[in-house]
Amino acid sequence: MPLDKQTCTHFQNLIHQLNPDGPPTAQLIHRDRDSHSTQIGILDASFNPMTLAHQALIKTAKDTCILDEMLLMLSATNVDKNPSGADLGQRLAMLVHYAQQHNNLSVAICSHARFVDKIIALKPCYPANTQFFFIVGYDTLIRLFDPKYYEDMQSDLQTLFETCHFIAANRGENDRQTLDVFLQKEDVQPFANRIHPILLPQAVADISSTKVRSNIKSNQSIEHLVPKAIIESIRALHLYTE
Repeated sequence: MPLDKQTCTHFQNLIHQLNPDGPPTAQLIHRDRDSHSTQIGILDASFNPMTLAHQALIKTAKDTCILDEMLLMLSATNVDKNPSGADLGQRLAMLVHYAQQHNNLSVAICSHARFVDKIIALKPCYPANTQFFFIVGYDTLIRLFDPKYYEDMQSDLQTLFETCHFIAANRGENDRQTLDVFLQKEDVQPFANRIHPILLPQAVADISSTKVRSNIKSNQSIEHLVPKAIIESIRALHLYTE
């Protein structure tokens, strides 16, 4: 699929068709054709743009938890962020371009932002025996246990963890010890056996999409921050220059 304005507009239209006020729904945009997966790793992020930290999360999670397929998912809404930088159609075009150059990597869009809704949306896309593993950073793991995102947090978390696992990585100054301490908290401990910590090298864990956008605006290199396929997309679509 070409990296051009028409492709981005097509993807933007697909995202706009999702209804965040209706039942949770998901749509597979790109699926690895050789995939016969029973364990799916899901990296749901803003991807504005995808970075080497995202790529390291994918590889480390896949190797640690023996995952068959990795799914990059972009939500039509985000519980904490307003759209900025690249629009959602452009971000989706970048993800598909990246996925087409890798094996066992798929791309999906989802109507809802909360994990409990995302898993409801994804289950109809896969066989009934599929196991799902959400891949998150420590900052996202903390928000998962924040009551402000729920009407009945314990009930929603019980439903969520009965359906899927979480793979949690260090982020910034939050190392493996910080993760282990968090898993011992009273409200987290009942679900700790479904949360699997992984450790990324600090140099990679510190990479952020904000840093990438900043470097582009100041005409600095991003080759040490972003996968090659994403650099190709950014240049072809002339992103983040304003």
